[in-house]
Amino acid sequence: MDVLRAEGITLGYGKTPVLRDVTFGVPGGSVFGIIGPNGAGKTTLFKALSRLVKPWKGTVSYRGADVWGIPRRQFARKVAVIPQFRSVPPPFTVSEFVSMGRYPHAGRLSRQGREDERVVAEAMELLDVAGFGHKLVSSLSGGEMQRVFLAQGLAQSPELILMDEPTAHLDIGQKIRALDLMKSLSRGGRLTTLVILHDLNLAGMYCDRLIMMHRGVIHAEGTPEEVLTGKHIAEVYGMPVRVGLDAATSKPHIFFLPQG
Repeated sequence: MDVLRAEGITLGYGKTPVLRDVTFGVPGGSVFGIIGPNGAGKTTLFKALSRLVKPWKGTVSYRGADVWGIPRRQFARKVAVIPQFRSVPPPFTVSEFVSMGRYPHAGRLSRQGREDERVVAEAMELLDVAGFGHKLVSSLSGGEMQRVFLAQGLAQSPELILMDEPTAHLDIGQKIRALDLMKSLSRGGRLTTLVILHDLNLAGMYCDRLIMMHRGVIHAEGTPEEVLTGKHIAEVYGMPVRVGLDAATSKPHIFFLPQG
């Protein structure tokens, strides 16, 4: 059974549809990527999947249950959501903010126990933010803040994590470490990851399956080798590319051709 499934999702703003009849499933223990140019409907789809906006038509289900029928706190115990844009929180330290990821398990008025503290400490170590746990979140750089958001998501101990461009503010080393972590957790069976990525080469390297969005529909779906073809990229992104095979990873690698 798919951990997450979208079935016939149609959704938009006002009277204008942005998504039209989008259907796909996310296998358990996988890293599932959503790619596509700006305006393709990726973030609108993310909002539907993460229960931020209810679809006009269709259903989103988690382990066979409609997400809108799952109590919010119960949903948060299983699914962590990390949107692309988040407001800077009030004056909390990094440690306090990451600890908020335990609220679905402990409750807002309950004191955290040793297990909660262990999970928070592990998440902070994994995302390399433990060294500045005493700092205010509002004082951090964009890259540091993004890692703190990821740490809070892991502190929820989710089975599924949904991430919209989680590497946007990270340098290349931090991007690789963050995606390495998600991949290793998925391979270990601890986590299923759905991620929106703009970098096609990172998507090809880390994702087990991809959907390529274009004008509100799925243009291509499958393995990176099936989706990241010169034909698909030219049709969706409007530019010719050369797709080769990375000798180190045996994954597709896209070479962008100058147009000048």
